[in-house]
Order: sequence, then C-alpha cells, then structure tokens
Amino acid sequence: MNRVRTYSAGRRAFTLIECVFALGICSVIAVATLSSLTFARAKNELEQERTRAHQIVTQWLEVNRFNLFTWTSTLSPQVLWGNNSSATGDDTNGTLEVVVTNPLDGTILTSSTMPNPAVMVQIEATLTWHPRGAMGSGRTLHETVMTYKAP
Repeated sequence: MNRVRTYSAGRRAFTLIECVFALGICSVIAVATLSSLTFARAKNELEQERTRAHQIVTQWLEVNRFNLFTWTSTLSPQVLWGNNSSATGDDTNGTLEVVVTNPLDGTILTSSTMPNPAVMVQIEATLTWHPRGAMGSGRTLHETVMTYKAP
C-alpha cells in the first residue's frame, strides 16, 4: 500500500531565475518607496521652516502695525527652528530685514527721515535663512510680507 506520488507534466515549481526576478522587482519597489518617504520628510521639514518664517514676519508686522513709525532694527537675528537643546549650531537661524518706504516717491525711510506731515508708508519685512537638512544644502530662502501703514 505504499504509494509513490508522481507529479504530472503540467505542474511545476518556480525556478530560481523566476524567484530572483521577483525579488529584484520587490526590492526596486521597496527602494522607490523608501526614497519617496525620505524626500517627503525632507520637504515637510522645509515647509515647516517656511511656515515658521512666515509666522515670524507676519507676527512682527501685526505687533508693530499699531506703533506709530517704530520698528526693530534691520538685520535682527531670529530663531526659526530651535530644538531646545544647549548645543550650538543645531538651530535654524535667520535674519529679519525691514524696509520702510514712502509709496508716493519710493524713497527708503529710516527713523530719522520720517515724513512730516506723516503719510502712509509701505513696510516690507523679509526673513532670510539657510534651511537645515538634505533639501536645504547650499540654498538661501526668503519669506517676505508687505503691508501699508497710515499714521
């Protein structure tokens, strides 16, 4: 009663070449997925920095909009992204530059050259920074917000 199993000619197993080919396809898909996730993460960090820069510039304009012709000094340092550590060099720092112009003639105004009588002025605040991570190597980004202010 011992039976010997025989396989029909129509059934066959995967060959080693087919398994290697399938493994190659799966590894290409895995590498593509991981690289796209890495790119998405780096892009997300860059957009977080850009959003924080916009928040800093907009907040500065909103606070100073109600002060009559007063503003912080130009090229003031700002921290865009800090990780609350004591290590130096791991924060993203930027520089805030504020330009106040007379929209009637385009002259740049300073605190000593404010027009008398006071007229509406154009205030443009630009935050410049070098982003961290793979997306920011060697790049300089700018976030600019402009508003008008009447006395």
